[in-house]
Formats: sequence, C-alpha cells, structure tokens
Amino acid sequence: MLSMRAVTGLPIKYIGAGEKVDALEVFDARRVAGRILGQGDIVALVEKASQELDQSKAEAMARKLAKGQFDLNDLAGQLQQMKKMGGLQGIMGMLPGVAKMKAQMADANIDDRMIARQEAIISSMTKLERKKPDLLNASRKKRVAAGAGVEVQEINRLLKQHRQMADMVKSMSRGGGKGMKQMAAMMGGLGGGGLGGGPDMARLKAMGGGKMPEPSADEMKALQDRIAGLGGGQLPGGLPGLPGFPPKK
Repeated sequence: MLSMRAVTGLPIKYIGAGEKVDALEVFDARRVAGRILGQGDIVALVEKASQELDQSKAEAMARKLAKGQFDLNDLAGQLQQMKKMGGLQGIMGMLPGVAKMKAQMADANIDDRMIARQEAIISSMTKLERKKPDLLNASRKKRVAAGAGVEVQEINRLLKQHRQMADMVKSMSRGGGKGMKQMAAMMGGLGGGGLGGGPDMARLKAMGGGKMPEPSADEMKALQDRIAGLGGGQLPGGLPGLPGFPPKK
C-alpha cells in the first residue's frame, strides 16, 4: 500500500478490511498505525457498530432481557451480530491492549470457526428446542450433533454457556434499577443510541487523532471475562455475544 502511494504519488482514500466487495474503510494513517502497534481502533469499532447493528432489534432484545428471558434464538442473534462486526478476530483487532490475549485465545481454540460451529449447532435444533433448551435429552443431542457435524460434547458446552448467560439475565432482571441499566448499556452502548444511549462520536474521533489509551488491569480482567466463556468456560455476555479464559487442555 505504501509502495503504491510512493510510486503513483496519489493519496490513499480507502483500505480493504475484508474479502467482500463492501469491506472498505476510509483510510486514516494514525488509526491504521494504532492497529499495527496493538493500540486498537475504538473509533472504527463504534462506527462499525453504528452501521451494522439494528437499533430496533437491540431495543427489543433489551426489553426481553428485562423480563429475564434469554433463549438459544437470542444467543444465535448475538453470534450473528458478532459476524456483522467482523467476527471475533475483527473485533479483537480494534480493541486496545489485547494483543497478549490473542495467543491465549488461540490456545483455547476460541476463534471464528468455533463461532460458526455454534451457529450450526443452534441451526440444527428445532424451533421448540431453541426456545426450550431443557428439551434436549441424549437422543436429541445426538441428532443435533449429527446435523451440525460436531461431537455431543460441543452441544453440552454450548448449553452450559447458554444456561450461565440465562441465569445471569434472570439475576440482572431481578436486580431492579442497577440491573436494568447494565442490560441497557449492554444492548445499546455501541449501537449508536438504543436504550443505552450511544457514545459521544466527537469525543471518540478526537481520541482517534492520538495514541489509544492502554486499558487498566480491571478493564483487561473484564474483557477476559467477556471473551473467555466462548471456549467452554464461563458464558459470554454483552456485545456482541462475547463471553476468564477456560483452562488450557
């Protein structure tokens, strides 16, 4: 890219951010440099969320969560949102200070292929099974595993993750005002509005002009807690269905 700029003398306007035709981003030298240096690009993450996430669906989800309801259809929706945001790897690439976590994620087999398998598992269930996961007995699990091309153990891990998230949702719904605020922030915080009230884009763009701040130890711990459950440990929570890392096998 830089070589082409030097040869042609023309400015770089856009860069490719994926393999699809519409995967283009406006080129910003400082923001690209931030990604290369592992400083992330929060501005791009928020812009992507504003473009890709459906605010009306996020609000509907927040209302459902407020009632303590969370089934496998909802989990599938979270996984689909993650894909729209560029997948797990794409999201991680835009978060500051997570370079060290990528090796841990690779060791734990937490990647976009795992997300695809989870989607296949849910798609192999009937509508009633997605709505009432407790119906999944041994014979049903074998059928789902065969349809998704996975082992039954993966079905059990996914159901464990869902149960943990569903329990968390029920707990938050019983928590009154504080729990409601947490759920609103979870569903609307990056959605350009929603129930959580969108971020201040002017402030974020100002941040994009300089070095991205390094996250604190508490922020890193919170991020790990949100991501790690995808590998079969604790459950993902929050945008975009992200779930501490499971123990290494």
